[in-house]
Amino acid sequence: MCRAIHRFAGPAHDFVSSTQTPDMTASEKSAGKRPARRKSAPRKARRRRHRQERQVEAPTRLRVRRPDDLLAMIPYLIGFHPDEDLVTVFVKSGRVRLTTRTDIPPESAGEEFAEWIAALAKREGAEGLALVAYSAASLPAHRLLTRLMDRLSDHELIDVLYVGHGKWWSLTCGNECCPLAGTPLDLSSHPLSATAVVAGLNVRASRLELEASVCGPDQHDCPRLEALAMTLLEDLEQLDDPAAATHLITTTIDAALAESGGIDERTGLLLAVLVTDVHRRDRAWALIRPGAADDHVRLWAGVVAHVPPILAAAPLCLLGMAGWIGGSGALLNCCCDRLARIHPQYSMGRLLSEISERAIPPSAWEEIMDGSLAELDTESALLAG
Repeated sequence: MCRAIHRFAGPAHDFVSSTQTPDMTASEKSAGKRPARRKSAPRKARRRRHRQERQVEAPTRLRVRRPDDLLAMIPYLIGFHPDEDLVTVFVKSGRVRLTTRTDIPPESAGEEFAEWIAALAKREGAEGLALVAYSAASLPAHRLLTRLMDRLSDHELIDVLYVGHGKWWSLTCGNECCPLAGTPLDLSSHPLSATAVVAGLNVRASRLELEASVCGPDQHDCPRLEALAMTLLEDLEQLDDPAAATHLITTTIDAALAESGGIDERTGLLLAVLVTDVHRRDRAWALIRPGAADDHVRLWAGVVAHVPPILAAAPLCLLGMAGWIGGSGALLNCCCDRLARIHPQYSMGRLLSEISERAIPPSAWEEIMDGSLAELDTESALLAG
């Protein structure tokens, strides 16, 4: 399996560093061609360029003042509406630093799971935690939350909430703010939900819907798609110059990103064939930037939708990487799950698994690419002769 959280008897784990930058303060918690051996750009210059790219579009800021605000924000943090899930929000300097989602772990795994949360909190320098259990089984969820509260007593617990049957209860505020029968939860009419929609933040109905988005074409279409891919591969083999093929993937990606209506079948298959080469795959990987990650998610999701399993490994990895860089740990893990079924030994898939297992935040991408870009530039110079 591809996620470390499976050691807790099998729950699946997703994580995300907030790209919506919701504010959450403790005081408000209960109230609420030849480049001819061109040298790679200096590291400081690359970092400056990356910062500029990230600043092209200012993040949407959503202020969390009350528990129901947090519940309205969570679907946009994790990418879908949770069901039988445990969500942990790590807060630093009044802002969400990291969000994790897991399948509800068994009560017996509470202590080990608390240790995992505490380790992440220490690594991220989190000053507060919010725990939210979504489940139809109220008693097991309450017992799990109570055990986690006991084990995490050294941390500031901003809120500990149980959500079930269209209502929510807080385990930290007492009866003065939570009626015994619970507080009705209607996210459709919540102001934060409306703000998120206006800002263009997307959310799926469930994780199953997200999983379905990476499943590829209908199996009955695969023979025809494989035949078309073989034709494209034969055409590609006519390119004697490796640098020309690298240039082709760059221009194809640029053109596809410029298309607002998504990519067609032939373009998707061409990209899938191009990235069977590791160097060209890594060149496509290097093009993904935090400020444009959502565009690359749409691009590679379109590729995955068109390619048969035999060509799906590299596009799935690029889709997972784009999801991770853009803050969607759930999408990364859905790609991991499918890779584990169809291409378990694919090397880049193991890298995705490591990112997931260690809950590495997307902020680490810049450091990774500083070294990778220099290597890619050197390889491009060698390919150019």
